[in-house]
Amino acid sequence: MALTTVLAVMALLIVTVAAPPAAAQLLGGLISNILISGTVPCTTDTTAITPTTSVFPNATVLLQCGQSIIASTVTNSNGAFSILTGTNPLTQLLSSLLEVCKLVVPTPLSACSPMLPSTGFLQSPLQLLSNNGLLGGILGVITNIIPSGFKLVQ
Repeated sequence: MALTTVLAVMALLIVTVAAPPAAAQLLGGLISNILISGTVPCTTDTTAITPTTSVFPNATVLLQCGQSIIASTVTNSNGAFSILTGTNPLTQLLSSLLEVCKLVVPTPLSACSPMLPSTGFLQSPLQLLSNNGLLGGILGVITNIIPSGFKLVQ
């Protein structure tokens, strides 16, 4: 009886170790491998960040999907931020994330330059950067998403 139990446990371990990594990640990998990163400019309208673009340090960045705030972070001294999505069901489909979600910077622009407006907020749609797509996310590869351009919303 004990020998049968030991053999069953060993067989289960062999199957678990021999299983392809993709099969083990089908449940968790689908919703945990999307990285949203970029740089927040200290301007009212931009589609590209260049070496001469002023950046917005210590700005709050929100990932907003519909009316819900899914995640938030703060930019570093170089205006850079990154958000690794968690287990929210809205991130299960990449197409939903790109269509329904956006980045919002509620910190007033006047916080990075007194010459800029103290009302309104920056907002950017999202765009896919990597070509891994949804399949890459399922297989455990990080799918990279970036802001497509921040604009001031009054």
